Amino acid sequence: MTNLHYHLFEIKLRFIYLTFSAIFTFLLSYNYPIELVYIIGKPFIELEQTFIFLELTEAFYTLLRISTIITLLLIIPFFFYHIWSFFIPSFYQIERTQIFFFFFFILCLFVTEILITYLILLPKICNFLISFEITSEKYPAGLHLEPLISVEFTARIESYVKLIVKIFTMILILFQIPLCVCLLYSKKFLHVSNFYDNRKFLILLSLSVSALIVPPDLLSQLVLAFCFFLLFETLIFLGFFFE
Repeated sequence: MTNLHYHLFEIKLRFIYLTFSAIFTFLLSYNYPIELVYIIGKPFIELEQTFIFLELTEAFYTLLRISTIITLLLIIPFFFYHIWSFFIPSFYQIERTQIFFFFFFILCLFVTEILITYLILLPKICNFLISFEITSEKYPAGLHLEPLISVEFTARIESYVKLIVKIFTMILILFQIPLCVCLLYSKKFLHVSNFYDNRKFLILLSLSVSALIVPPDLLSQLVLAFCFFLLFETLIFLGFFFE
């Protein structure tokens, strides 16, 4: 009974620590709105574009949403750390090694997903969306169609943040596939031959998924398809490691 009270007390302390850490991170993030908007909107701002807001409360709620997103991204590693610290004393050494591998694998996938989405996908998506803008600079010489046709691109900050959240969520789900496959490997529900014998099908699947996710830009689709192909090759390597 004493051990139960001790564990409940430890859970309470860790929960309080995470709660105050999240509140402090949120307040700190909210005090730097310009820096946060620049960091999130950098792929769009570098294309010499600006953001607008159309409602009185739109900017306020958007800043709250941005601060919440930054808080979640920074708190997730500490959340996994507390889970690790609480449960790890009850496992054997070999089990600790396996659990540490899975936690490290999750963290690597999380960081990789953020870097690929922020540095590669978002600039391509923003460039594709801006390509629909029709201005005088895009008219051939000698044509004076500007009074008749003009499509100017002005993005709302709220729409941009919602688009980023959707893209990050979708890519994050896709990047958790290796973790699920590793769990199936460890439980003997899946064998490496399932991937090795169907490599051509996996290449076709990579191209198909890339065509559905990213805009119809050939370079973006090939880059994402190559990333998926490397992912499947990594799963084959991990399969040999498990077996």
